[in-house]
Amino acid sequence: MKESVTVLKEAVLTEKATMLSANHNKYVFSVDKNASKINIKNAVEQTFSVNVSKVNTTNIKPKAKRDRTRRNKLGYKSGFKKAIVTLKSGDSIDLA
Repeated sequence: MKESVTVLKEAVLTEKATMLSANHNKYVFSVDKNASKINIKNAVEQTFSVNVSKVNTTNIKPKAKRDRTRRNKLGYKSGFKKAIVTLKSGDSIDLA
């Protein structure tokens, strides 16, 4: 079992993630690539003292980008794993 410190990297605070948390009680986190759904659920429950009902994960692929400082050579933005955590009704996380 992984420790909750190494599983959760950061909370994703985009416009869509904020809408999900406000309207649907779902929170978005950037997590370790090797973390399973059970590891993510345990990490969120231990860190924020809430009850998790569901975890959805997705792997975000690296994007190809042109680097203008290196004569327009092709580089890549790093990919990451994203977890959307649904909490039971009545629970909430204050990310501000």
